[in-house]
Amino acid sequence: MARKNLAFGMGEMWNALHRSGYLAACRKYCPDLKLSDLQPHPAGIRAQAVMRDGSLVNDFLIRRTARTLHVCNAPSPAATSAIPIGKYIVEMVLGAA
Repeated sequence: MARKNLAFGMGEMWNALHRSGYLAACRKYCPDLKLSDLQPHPAGIRAQAVMRDGSLVNDFLIRRTARTLHVCNAPSPAATSAIPIGKYIVEMVLGAA
């Protein structure tokens, strides 16, 4: 997993240490940002499901067994998708999906 995602991880570390790199990434979404707009804040943790082959799961991952149903990965925007995901899970449990 580390080998497959080394470049991404190094980019994240670089941006954490060099605000100008982070600013460039942020400007993709908000072009008018200035360096003075960025304020320090502790880093968060991004939960990310990883497959056995080391690839990251970039979509919803729902697995079930005979007696259980597991939401293994619910990436952003999971909060805005909560109601449709909940509906889908209910349909799975009731056998409609």
